[in-house]
Amino acid sequence: MEPRKRTPAIIALKQIVETTSQFTGKEFFKALVKHLAEILDVHGVWVTEYLPEQNKLNSLAFWLNGNYVEKYEYAVSNTPCEPVLKTNEICHIPEKVIDLYPKDPDLKPLGAVSYMGISLRNTDGRVLGHLALLDNKVMPELPEEYAIFKIFASRAAAELRREIIQRKLIDSESKLNRLVNGTSEAIIEFNSELKITQSNDAAEQMFQQTKDRFNNVTIKELFDPKTYNKLNTILSQRDTLTNTYFQIPQPSICLTSKGEPFPTEINLSCYSFENNIYYALYIKNINDVVSNTLKIKELSTEAIILRERVDAQQFDYIIGNSEPIKKCLNLVNLVASTDANVLILGETGTGKELFARAIHESSTRNSKSMVTLNCAALPSELIESELFGHVKGAFTGALTSREGRFSLADKSTLFLDEIAELPLPLQAKLLRVIQEGTFEPVGSSETKYVDVRIIAATHQNLDKQIADGKFREDLFYRLNVFPINIPPLRERGKDIALVAKAFFEKITKNTALQVKPLTNHDLNVLASYSWPGNIRELQNIIERGIITSHDGNFNMDSILSGSKNTNTSNIEMPTILTSDEILELEKNNIIKALNLTNWKISGEGGASELLNLPRTTLTSKINKFGIKRVAIG
Repeated sequence: MEPRKRTPAIIALKQIVETTSQFTGKEFFKALVKHLAEILDVHGVWVTEYLPEQNKLNSLAFWLNGNYVEKYEYAVSNTPCEPVLKTNEICHIPEKVIDLYPKDPDLKPLGAVSYMGISLRNTDGRVLGHLALLDNKVMPELPEEYAIFKIFASRAAAELRREIIQRKLIDSESKLNRLVNGTSEAIIEFNSELKITQSNDAAEQMFQQTKDRFNNVTIKELFDPKTYNKLNTILSQRDTLTNTYFQIPQPSICLTSKGEPFPTEINLSCYSFENNIYYALYIKNINDVVSNTLKIKELSTEAIILRERVDAQQFDYIIGNSEPIKKCLNLVNLVASTDANVLILGETGTGKELFARAIHESSTRNSKSMVTLNCAALPSELIESELFGHVKGAFTGALTSREGRFSLADKSTLFLDEIAELPLPLQAKLLRVIQEGTFEPVGSSETKYVDVRIIAATHQNLDKQIADGKFREDLFYRLNVFPINIPPLRERGKDIALVAKAFFEKITKNTALQVKPLTNHDLNVLASYSWPGNIRELQNIIERGIITSHDGNFNMDSILSGSKNTNTSNIEMPTILTSDEILELEKNNIIKALNLTNWKISGEGGASELLNLPRTTLTSKINKFGIKRVAIG
């Protein structure tokens, strides 16, 4: 067999981006599979949507041996696609795929030798479909092709998510249109200036008006003087009308465009949309059947929500309805589509990285993964190499060259967490990259050019850091183009209960423990606490209460550890700890986790998993607290 033709990774990426970026929907998927097959030199590529009820994959686009295959469905059982849908990782079978899956009816006719696949998932982890390569040659393990494959699987997943939401929107708007225009009841919307903004088909017929004519008149022209005066009396109280519903007292007389009167029954509703007040009139002849206005309202709301989800991603991992959180999400939507640098401020544990992720996912750079670096997680002598990379022999231990985070984040976003911990000398180098887009790897004289958006975060007071000479003022102004202040949990009111319930459901779902739901008393106790550790502390406490539950009841006493009185029925809030006590409690908790896992820091069953902390964060805390492993015996 001929050896596979290999296109350099950077060229391959460029070619695929250029050939797919101008498309959406079906055309995007067709362009993706065709050019991915050509550039990676494989026999076939297909992208599918998963049909869980039938356990089948329905092809969105299938390129095979130089042609598109139309209307292709694939049963999942006993095929190489089956394990793909059960993992987030690439499944690669370099050769003898037919021997591994002899019951697959399609592999042998295609002369398949090798296979590679990856699942496409929703933001909640649910499988939406998959992207797969099939070849009649051996498919060696090539890291650069893995990287290309993952990048475009991510793009395919994002497009599939958009397609699914778009379908729901179209279906919802179609239902709404059928309901609104399929009724004999006239529906007329007008604004606070009493000008008609839209109407349904029945309104045009009832008033013998054209749509263009309707959009240029005021509602005064639709009624006789007495009916209009009754309506105007209600509208004069418009400041108290929002989200209300009225029936105009009968008799109500409407006028056709020719001035001909006819008796009607009129209902009025008032609502707010995008900070503007609108009104809707539901008008029917006395003999008409009452339309289902409640259904209209429900479908209208559904259509608005789905349209908003198409235009702006919803961040399911940010939980909360409080005004402070809504304000932050609004700021995310405002800044996401720009290339402005963002500085996220907030106490430890408030979820700053989640907001950084939300900004990146809503930006035009979301086709590439966001690159992160915790400036507090590494010794100062290693941070420069992590940021800018190094060449072989640049320092002791540099046995090979390595790309830095800036190179990895080119055309994407770099999230610098705990930016206040960045050493002063590196602050100057970071400033240069932000200003000029250039840097030199450690030990190299070669200047590299990058296009990187910076999102930085810190829990520290940067004004004080600047005053103390620990942070450069010019760097602060470069980062502080668009600040977002994440509110502490104690200022988020009823969000505490929402977040607590979400953690409770997630943790109980992932464990075999059967625990009764949180009671109102539990939620009241949680709401009364000041939460110095914010979201992270709340998650840990909920997990502790579940693990130590008694007889299926959530163990509220675990939250009040250290309190003299453990009778939660007589306690309105937990014992308040000093900052030193909190640090000592955190240190002891880390030591317990390390001992319990035999000092395995990361990976399955490691301390970072037990504590629900990123590996880098746990390593930083171990160094911060000076925790050392003590040999026993």
